[in-house]
Amino acid sequence: MRPWKIVCELATPYCGNELPALDGLLEFVAASRAGKWHDVLAAAQPPEFGSFELPVHTVEIGGVLVPCCSAPIACYKKDGAERISKRLSTENAVLLDRKERKVVVTNAGKYKSHRLPLRIRVIEKIAWFCVGNAEKILEALKSIRSLGKKRSIGYGVVSRWYYEPAEEDLSLWAQTTQGKLLMRPLPWCKELPQDLIGYRRDYGAVQPPYWHPARWIERVVPC
Repeated sequence: MRPWKIVCELATPYCGNELPALDGLLEFVAASRAGKWHDVLAAAQPPEFGSFELPVHTVEIGGVLVPCCSAPIACYKKDGAERISKRLSTENAVLLDRKERKVVVTNAGKYKSHRLPLRIRVIEKIAWFCVGNAEKILEALKSIRSLGKKRSIGYGVVSRWYYEPAEEDLSLWAQTTQGKLLMRPLPWCKELPQDLIGYRRDYGAVQPPYWHPARWIERVVPC
C-alpha cells in the first residue's frame, strides 16, 4: 500500500460543522454492503473495529488500531448560516369535517416545529491523505452522492471523487522543521512522537463510528 490524496469535489454548499472522516465514510459503505449498517447505528456496543474490511492500512498506537487516514482538509470561499424551518400547516384544518379532525402534537415527534441555525460553507474540495488501495477506496466512495447535513434538500452534493499519488505519507503526521504536525486524532499515549506539534488533548474517538460514546478515549486532535 502506498500514500494517496483522496479528493471530493462538491457541487453545492456544505451544511454542518463537522467534515466527514474518510475511514468513517468507508466503514459506512462496507457496513451497508454487508447489510449490517443498523448494527453500527445501534445505541448498544458497536461492532469491534475491523469487523468490516477497509481498503486502508491500519497501525497500532497505544494499543489501539488506527486507520491511516488524515482528518479532512478543506478551504472554503464563504462561511455563513441559514435557518432551516419546519412547521405543520394547519390553516385549512377548519375545512375538514369535524369527524375527520385530529389532534396533532407539534412540540414533539415528527411534526415538531423548529427553526434551526445551520452552518453553511461554500467548499469546492475536501481532501484526505491516506495509505491504502486507492482503486478500492474510490470504488467505495463513488456510491456516496452527498455529504453533511440536510442532504435531502440539496446540500453537499458530490460532483466527483478522484485520487492523486502523494509524495509522502501524511496520514498521521507531517514532518516540518519544527516537528511532526498532527494530521488526525490519535490516542493520547507514550508512543506519540516527542516532537509532535499542532495538537490539543481531547476526549473522543480515533476509530469509526466517531460519534459513538463506546469509542471515546483520551486522544489528541489537530488544532
